[in-house]
Amino acid sequence: MKIVSLFLLTGIGNFIKQVNCYVMKAPDYYQPIMPYLCIKDASQFIDFIKTVFDAEIKLIVPREDGSTMHAEATIDKGTIMFTQANEMYSPYGSALFIFSPRAMAFYDKAMANGATSVQEPDERDYGLSAGFTDAWHNTWWLAVPDEE
Repeated sequence: MKIVSLFLLTGIGNFIKQVNCYVMKAPDYYQPIMPYLCIKDASQFIDFIKTVFDAEIKLIVPREDGSTMHAEATIDKGTIMFTQANEMYSPYGSALFIFSPRAMAFYDKAMANGATSVQEPDERDYGLSAGFTDAWHNTWWLAVPDEE
């Protein structure tokens, strides 16, 4: 991390004060856009994504009470971030799309681990796809890339 100076302004060019802050170097697994989930029971969610997607947990930042304040995981070449809901942040469901040669294996593992199917595997105009909802109200859409 490095420290940079920001200059707070009001109006056009009216200098208020200089503020020093930290700027982090982004890890190599970051992408320009990454989903951020707010879920109940992050430890169970971590077990689920490791089992279903072979996710690699890159970072877990705990709160003082032991719950997860921030976590990062990679699935194939993609990254998701998440936090455990608390009094300040309510849980919410999200929709995620995974484009992977392993998509149907993900679907099968999800079904074996308590997910609910929203679209059984089916060959469509755009290829083989499926979808499921997990216990945290996230809907995962899966598609297999064309091998050509």
